[in-house]
Amino acid sequence: MAQLNPAELLAIHEMASTLATDINKLTAYLSFVDDSHLEAMLRHARQKAETHYHELIDLANGDALNRRFENLDGGLSGRPKGMPSQSPTPVRPRVESGFSARTIASDCLSCNKNMAVRALWFATEASHVGLRRAFSEMSRYYLDAAYEFYKFMEQQGWYVPLESQDNPNDWFRRNHEQMTAFIQTESDWNRSPGMPS
Repeated sequence: MAQLNPAELLAIHEMASTLATDINKLTAYLSFVDDSHLEAMLRHARQKAETHYHELIDLANGDALNRRFENLDGGLSGRPKGMPSQSPTPVRPRVESGFSARTIASDCLSCNKNMAVRALWFATEASHVGLRRAFSEMSRYYLDAAYEFYKFMEQQGWYVPLESQDNPNDWFRRNHEQMTAFIQTESDWNRSPGMPS
């Protein structure tokens, strides 16, 4: 069985590091969200991020899809073969005012889009069949997840698509002004107590 090359190990490292950040961020968001539908989406997203994280660690250490790959040792942090991996420890955010459901959903939509592109890019660059398959499946998942967050935002009136009858310039100006007004009044971005204005 083919050995992972340095570029493939780097791709695993980059994706696993991103997933570790995502796990922490989703855990933080769960402490703020009140909407039950959004909460369920976030819990599912965190569970999938942990699954993908473990899968990549196992690939780096020679295990994938219940098959052993020979001539692979070490791992992202030098973990010996056969030693169980642990998900990154979730951390509490340092935000006193919290995050709104709109901000959380918007960020998750953006992150899922980026993860889908990143995973697809890594899949096209991988020559190892197990790694290529893993990244391809991750890309499909993140595309579907992005669509779910998009539909949620659209139902809430937070995502206004460009219709065929709309003037693109007017549509952009209207939505940009709405978003910047939202950001300027959103409590997410208020200064922390004691900071100069």
